[in-house]
Amino acid sequence: MLIGVLVAISLQSQGLVEQYRQSQFINQVRALDSKLQTYRNVNGRWPGDCNRDGLLDYPLADSSLLLPELLDYAVPDSFTAATDATTTYSLGMVCPDNTLDPYADANVVFNEFKRGGLTPTGQPNRVAAAHSLGNQAYLGYFSTIPIDFALLEERFNAIVLPRITIAAARKLAVAIDGFDGSAANLHRVRRTSDMQNFDPLWTADGETEATRITVVVFFDRIPPHE
Repeated sequence: MLIGVLVAISLQSQGLVEQYRQSQFINQVRALDSKLQTYRNVNGRWPGDCNRDGLLDYPLADSSLLLPELLDYAVPDSFTAATDATTTYSLGMVCPDNTLDPYADANVVFNEFKRGGLTPTGQPNRVAAAHSLGNQAYLGYFSTIPIDFALLEERFNAIVLPRITIAAARKLAVAIDGFDGSAANLHRVRRTSDMQNFDPLWTADGETEATRITVVVFFDRIPPHE
């Protein structure tokens, strides 16, 4: 009897901890969205939109490659503008000052957040991108057709959140879109399995709420739906 009570208390505690982590996760995604909007309002462009075409320059094309190793885990002494789009990335690099070419590196947007005073200067990018569910958020553009062929109107600014539980994804959808029904392919928060198309259901056959999926949050325009 006592063991059963202790197990029930333990399970309840675990559930409360997970709810708290999911709430923190939602707040962290919203904070990223807010920083993006603030940076654009102050600077006239999105952070990491070096060619000023309205899109972050980093392509979000393969969720299996979105790993913490992409992001700096050291702190630069200063921020340095790249010379042009061919400049090799180094710690603390930000958009070139005098060119309208794209400069595609996952760290640039986070460096520009720091330079703009939106995140602590002494915080590694890998930490700035981390959230309470144990992964990172990646910022860039998402294309609805192969990136090599995509026109501007087929590219969309996005936060990509790989390896998120379905339960957390649905709560994020409710928080941002006010809806988490079957149409997981219509609103700002969407599920994708191939980083190009969107799944109409949050949960596929054989999955549970604990199944981990890739979630895309569009913070500017959203792709049309069929």
